[in-house]
Parts: sequence; structure tokens; C-alpha cells
Amino acid sequence: MAPTPDGELEDQILGKIATLFEQTLSRPPPSSIVDLWKEHSAIRRILDEVSSLQARVSDTDKRLSDSVRDAEVIKKFMAWADGVGVARNNVTIGDTKTNGLSLQATGTIPNGHIVARVPRHAMMTLDLAKKSSLLKKAFERDPIVSGMDNVGLALFLAVHWLQNEKSKWHSYISILPNSFPTPLFYTEEQLLQLKPSPIFEEALTFYRTIARQFCYFLLAVAKNKIYESAQRRKDARNTMDVPIFYNAPFTVYNFTPRLYFWSVGTVTTRVNMVPSENGSGDDGKAIMIPALIPLLDMANHESVVTDPVDDLVCYAPADECAVITSHCDLEAGKEVTIFYGCRSKGEHLIHNGFIPINHQKQDFFKLKIGIPKSDKTLEAKKKLIEKYVQNVYCTGNIFHVDLYNYPEQPFPLDLLMFAAIFVCPEATDAAITKPEIRKKGLEFLKTRFSLLKRSYEASFDALKLTQVGIDGDAARLKAGESEILQMALTYCEKLEKQNI
Repeated sequence: MAPTPDGELEDQILGKIATLFEQTLSRPPPSSIVDLWKEHSAIRRILDEVSSLQARVSDTDKRLSDSVRDAEVIKKFMAWADGVGVARNNVTIGDTKTNGLSLQATGTIPNGHIVARVPRHAMMTLDLAKKSSLLKKAFERDPIVSGMDNVGLALFLAVHWLQNEKSKWHSYISILPNSFPTPLFYTEEQLLQLKPSPIFEEALTFYRTIARQFCYFLLAVAKNKIYESAQRRKDARNTMDVPIFYNAPFTVYNFTPRLYFWSVGTVTTRVNMVPSENGSGDDGKAIMIPALIPLLDMANHESVVTDPVDDLVCYAPADECAVITSHCDLEAGKEVTIFYGCRSKGEHLIHNGFIPINHQKQDFFKLKIGIPKSDKTLEAKKKLIEKYVQNVYCTGNIFHVDLYNYPEQPFPLDLLMFAAIFVCPEATDAAITKPEIRKKGLEFLKTRFSLLKRSYEASFDALKLTQVGIDGDAARLKAGESEILQMALTYCEKLEKQNI
């Protein structure tokens, strides 16, 4: 029998969360990648400690760990889907050797054939989340819940996970994975495999964001008990607003880091966009909202070789349903796949949890260049960059630009102007156009690309480029970025010869 919740245990949990939020997560992230990594390790440790304390009372994490996607779960889901009006044409859910569950043909499916239709009422949408009595107050009064659509949908999913068999979507939720191969769920050792890629920092920052949201929401959940206590005192009965999660099933014990991270991971990897039922925007077009679409979200990614078609999943307003269409002729037993969209390798990894072995051509490297805060000309240089450089954007003293895997021109030419401004000792219009300054700027870029390229040497094993899983994903990510840096370096050498 689980121990009875007590005030001391709750105080320990909330004390750790409040300290983590106030002293770390409510502040800007460290600018140094070394410090960001140290902070990440500390955040993990505290969240693990909180999870251990919650596990003394709650079975949330155990239920998540013990969940399986076996034949019986699939059978119940298919029966539920049929019962709520999901129409299937020669398609079912089956297991794969390497990619978990997938949509699979049960008979011949011709190219362009609609293989499934999912009615709106079967989906978990942001519209339903906003109308839910369990989260209505949160959407009405909390800026994070109301302002971040995916967060609102993730909370809606967490609410229904906790409702277990009482939820309308219990059979759908039961067939979802209990973890995801995105960096949000990596171990520390796995995260380190991403270095020196910029995706390493992006993964740490994303983890930090989700950890901050969790702490913020758990502290909001804790207000339920304070409110109830106030209601028992006549002198304080009307002095406190009803907490935003008062009607939700969340408690300090069952709302665990793993539950929230799992909910976010589910939405991040499976979300589709559908038109809202609540009107249109100022331009007259339908407002698109996030949705989880049962059955359709079992379709795995297709790394098409020819020009991709990204509307294989679409919404049919006249029929109020989402449909999935086959992109080729299929025989029984073959997977029904869709194209997830034109994404870079890093975007695939962060949002989908894998990098296709046959990745499409579009890829980019996120280059960051910082002007020291101690540079007395920083503000003047920022004004010049804003005036002359369109393709570089600024956050503080850090400047960002994307390099692409286009050998003909891997970066925008105004990066040359940025480099001239960067190296120029005088931040004036006249000084940055001098030939010697332009030449010095080009040399700066060459040196930067060369150093970055060198940092990738021996950082991945080429023999793993065709492997499925984290090792292969990390190798493909870094191989692609190394190639882009080489393109940028070669392009600089070409411009140097042309005296540009």
C-alpha cells in the first residue's frame, strides 16, 4: 500500500521546485555552453530527486514505464477507432522491426487512394482543450497556457492520461509510446554525442524550457491546497482567486516531470494542424490549431527521392475529417507512409526523434558569431548590421545566420558585409566599405569556417551513417554539418579569387 501523503513530503517537493525555478529557471540561460551543460546536469538531478519523492505516493511514473503496445492494446485501439467513426480502407496498425508501430496495408492500395478518414470528434484538438471544464480557467487566465498552443494541448493530454479509463481517448492514449527518441529524452551520455553540433545547445535549451514550464505548472497546482485551506477559514474565504488548475486532476504528487515531458514529447512528435472551429483570422482564412489525430499519426516518415508531396495528410472541411492519402501503389504488408515536410537534419532530430538515412537535400547549419560586450563599438556595429545586413539577426550581442548545403552559394552575400562590420575597428559607413576591411572580413569568415570544420574531425564514425538509432542520427547530423562548413569554406576561397 502506498504511503499516505503528508505535509513534510509535499514541502520537500515544492521546496526543491521553487528553489530550482526561482534561482535557475526564471533567469536567462547561461551564455557559455560549458555553463549551460553544468546547469543542465543540475536541473536533471533536481528533477530526478523530485520524481523519487513523488514516487513514494504516486504511481504516475510506474504506469508510464509499465505501459506496453502489444497486440491486445492494438486490438482495443482499432475497435475504439471503428466505434468513433474512423474509416479505414485496407489499412491497419502493425509492428515494424526498427520504427515501432506503423500504418500497414492489408490489401492492394493504389496511388492517390484515401486510406483513412478521421472525424474531428475523434481528435484531441486545442479547441477541445479550451472548452474542457478541467482546463478552462487555465486557458482564460494563464498567459503561458493561452499563448502557447502546443503547451495547452500537452496539458490536455496529461489530464486525460491521468483520467485513465474514464477518458474518451483512453484506447488512443494507451497505444502511444511511453518515451520518444528525441533529445528531450536523451541521457546525458547521449546528449554529449551531439557535440560539437549547434543542435547540442538547442537540445539543452529546449530541455530547460520544458523543465521551466513543469516547475511553473507544479507550483500552480500547489495553490489548490492553499485555496481549499482558505475556503475553510471564514475570514479568508473570498480573498483568493480560484487556482487555474483547481478543476484538473493534477496534484503535487501525480503531476510528475516524466508525465509532463511525455505529454510534450507526444505533441512535439505527432502533432498535425487542423482548422479551428472558432472562426477565422483577420485575413479571412481559417485559424490553424494543433491536434492529435488517432490512427493517422501512426504513419511513419517517407524519405522520398523525387519531389516531395507534403499534403498527404490534409483536412477536408466539407466532411469535417482528416484524411491520409497513399503516395504510391502498395501491396498487402507494406507500410503506408507520409512525408513529414522539408526539414533540416537537426529539425528532424529535435522534433521527430530521428534523421532519415536518405535525407532530402535541404539542410542548414546554424552559425553564431558574438561581438564581445566589452567592444565599445558594439551598439554602433549593431546599427550598421541592422542597416546593411538583412539575413543576420541579433539576440543581444550574438548574431545568427544559416548556412545551407548549396555549393553554389552556401550563405547570403550580405554575410560579407556583416564580417566587414565585425572586423572593422571603426563602426562607420565609410570605414566598412574600404577594400582592405572587406578583405579582412572575408579572411575572418574563412578562419571561422575552418576552425568549426576542424572541430568535427573525429567527432563521428562514418561507419554509423547508415545505422538506425541515436548513434546513426548523431553521425548523420554531424556529417551533414561538416559538409556544409566545407562548402562555406570553399565558397569563401572562390570569392577570394574573384576579389569580391
